[in-house]
Amino acid sequence: MAGETGVNMQADHPDRRIIAFTSQGTSGLGLVAQTLGEAGVNIESIDGEMAGEFGVIMLHTSDDDAALRALLHADVRAITSEAVVFRLQDQPGALASVARRFIDANLNVRTIHILHHQAGHAIVAVTTDDDESVRALLGDNLLM
Repeated sequence: MAGETGVNMQADHPDRRIIAFTSQGTSGLGLVAQTLGEAGVNIESIDGEMAGEFGVIMLHTSDDDAALRALLHADVRAITSEAVVFRLQDQPGALASVARRFIDANLNVRTIHILHHQAGHAIVAVTTDDDESVRALLGDNLLM
C-alpha cells in the first residue's frame, strides 16, 4: 500500500520484513495484528511459528517504521531485517560453533542478534551475503 506521498517505501526492499517475538504463545499473532491495526498499519503478509512457548512472527507491512513504533509501544520485541532466524542451544560456545560453520562455508556475516533466551535455547537472527547457504547449514534449527 502506498503512503500519502504515493511512494511505497517497501518497494525498495521487497525482501525486507519485520520479525516480532512475543511471549504471548499462540495469541501473539493476534496481539501483533491488533496492535498494527490500531496503529493504522496494513499487514501485507503474516506468518508465525512457536519456539517453545515463544512466538516468532514474520510479517510484511505497508509501513515498517510505524509498525516498529507500534510494536515497541505494545512491548513486543521486533526487528526489521532480511534475517534468517534459528534456534540455538543456550550454552557457552554454541554461537561460536555456528559462527565457525559460517566461516568455514566462506559466508560474510553482516549481523547477529540474540533475540531471546528460553528453556535452554536462544532465538538468533543472522544476516549474511548468502541466506540460502545459511538456511542449508542450519537445517533443523531454522525457524524462519
